[in-house]
Amino acid sequence: MNGINGTRPLRIGNVSGATGDHPKAMSRMARDGNVDVIVGDWLSEMNIAWNAITKGQNRDLGYEVGFLNQLADSLDMIVAKGIKVVTNAGALNTVGLARKVEELCHERGYKDVVVASVLGDDISEMIQNTETALERLHHLDHEEWKLTDWPLKPLCGVAYIGAWGIVEALNAGASIVICGRVTDASPVIGSAAWWHSWQKNDWDRLAGALVAGHLIECGPYVTGANFSGFKSNLSDLVDISFPIAEVKGDGTCIITKCDAYAGAVTRDNTIAQLLYELQGELYLNPDVVADLRDVSIEQVEKDQVEVRGITGLPPPPTTKAMIAAPGGYQAEATFYLNGLDIDEKATMLKNQLNHMLKDHNFSKFSVDLYGAAATNPRSQKSATVCMRVFAQAREKEDLGADKFQIPIYALRMQSYPGYHMNLDFRTMEPKPFMEIFPVIIPQDSIHHRVVLSEEQRIIEASSPPETRIYPTKRPSYETKSPIVLSTFGPVTQAPLGSIVHARSGDKADNSNVGFFVRHEDEYPWLQSFLTIARLKELFADDWPEKNEPPVERCEFPHILAVHFRVLDFLDGGIASSSRIDGLGKGIAEYLRSREVDVPVKFLERGWI
Repeated sequence: MNGINGTRPLRIGNVSGATGDHPKAMSRMARDGNVDVIVGDWLSEMNIAWNAITKGQNRDLGYEVGFLNQLADSLDMIVAKGIKVVTNAGALNTVGLARKVEELCHERGYKDVVVASVLGDDISEMIQNTETALERLHHLDHEEWKLTDWPLKPLCGVAYIGAWGIVEALNAGASIVICGRVTDASPVIGSAAWWHSWQKNDWDRLAGALVAGHLIECGPYVTGANFSGFKSNLSDLVDISFPIAEVKGDGTCIITKCDAYAGAVTRDNTIAQLLYELQGELYLNPDVVADLRDVSIEQVEKDQVEVRGITGLPPPPTTKAMIAAPGGYQAEATFYLNGLDIDEKATMLKNQLNHMLKDHNFSKFSVDLYGAAATNPRSQKSATVCMRVFAQAREKEDLGADKFQIPIYALRMQSYPGYHMNLDFRTMEPKPFMEIFPVIIPQDSIHHRVVLSEEQRIIEASSPPETRIYPTKRPSYETKSPIVLSTFGPVTQAPLGSIVHARSGDKADNSNVGFFVRHEDEYPWLQSFLTIARLKELFADDWPEKNEPPVERCEFPHILAVHFRVLDFLDGGIASSSRIDGLGKGIAEYLRSREVDVPVKFLERGWI
């Protein structure tokens, strides 16, 4: 397709996968990446909630300061090379961040640099002032859960808006586009649609860009980080490169990296990143739905992986929104247990804690043991595990020193043999937390628009030309033609991860985990072995005996993968979870460590 920039693929460099990411990533990408556009993802459900608290304390804040610091360090190179920048760092104060960026440009003498704000994501006023609007909103995954039944009072809300505001901003000459809560892939979709002059119903092309955006949005996750096959490249996993997507006019892409920095782009770590945070076969987005059933990922050169086979469908008439409300306060304490009789020591401490805190008014309380001591340890460190005490309360006084810190510390002279604890008592001071309620909201209720800062010109971003209804419950199925496992020959007990890669993540309160194998003849075994029932067995003691969460299963045969979505598993999601791994990132590695019957012939090829 011949766009405004010809037929050349667009090179997009990612410089942030989360708030607080590498402070030099943008300057390095501008200098070494040979890119046309720089994008980054600074937002998550967690720091949307943080920014709500920050903005409540200071109306001038509520955006991601880290982006502004990176831009200040990189602006001269970006302007000199004519690189476009598209960011979601506006968070809950997009206009405020755009104003700061404009001031920075003027201070440097770049008065011709056009800064644009993409607005419409902030629905706080709607949810606070319109009772009828609240009555229409239900939970993203449970239609019967109504927002009006939520016992908390919403403080703010953000809708996940699409890419066409970004396209309008770039078409209007913007060099730096500041967004709030656009979808994670929107900066890539918008940049590619602008570059290639795509139309709003170019579904396959848009879907390809959606997947390209998904692959690079987490930064080094696709260049070697958070990858179960990391051992094969261990010496080169220091100072890992951020990724680059080359998006072609047909929507297919090449994922690559800067040669100047470490890491690797391989078929396997690209598959892992594709599976990360997926919610099933259909990837829903306000601009397009990507049907991933035929996705293929192939290594074409060193550090170059081609992604194709994605089919685009019209988007739903709705989009996701996150409603945040003050949940109360939380505090925690950590104890260390070492040596012999760990279980008995833990029981003693739990009994004492339950006695000391028996009159509490906590809304959430947990005492969890983490780790396992080595047998015949060679050091005290290897003989030590930790016990975490976590509490939340609606009112601050219910976690005051007399209700939490003092009774806990009072145990120090009457507890288990070898008692010692973390003496940083700041963790026991009550800190505010937010709770999140994910909903779906009609796209036509959102005023999606662009403001060109200098002239305050407003450009409207119109809705999709066509939409389609998709069921709340995602397609879920077991493998169509399971094979008797004995067919695969002799087996031996080994960790599942000896031959199976996996990646896990979160979306609100849901956990997802995708498994895949290296060789085609291993895939029928994986399909037949990894049933929903087997997944529950693998979770073992972590699987809830009561109130079992729903599980959805699907397959991606061209990448040899089986994918699961476990709903309502993360104790409310990262903003308010009591889990130490509230993002569910470690779930895949736990499941890979579980010993199962593995066919000997597959193990003989070598462990991952």
